[in-house]
Amino acid sequence: MRIIGGKWTGSILWHLKDGPVRFNDLSRMIGGASKKMIAERLRQLEEQGLVARQVMDTSPVSVQYSITEFGSTALGFLDKLRKWSEELPNDL
Repeated sequence: MRIIGGKWTGSILWHLKDGPVRFNDLSRMIGGASKKMIAERLRQLEEQGLVARQVMDTSPVSVQYSITEFGSTALGFLDKLRKWSEELPNDL
């Protein structure tokens, strides 16, 4: 839980599951989190080996993120957590 329990961490990993995503696209997908917070979480995830960062040789320079093989191991747990939360009663 220490690794993926941070706010926005699960959401970031979930949005990266289908392939690499550019930073600005990721920040739009997540919504509700500031770009500063997303950047901070991405740095943490990169340090922990769950996310890979790639600087694109474009003008202007862009950065894309992808989930690593190690990061993919958390997706099963995150999917179960998503299903569990969807089954909660609405009055909680």
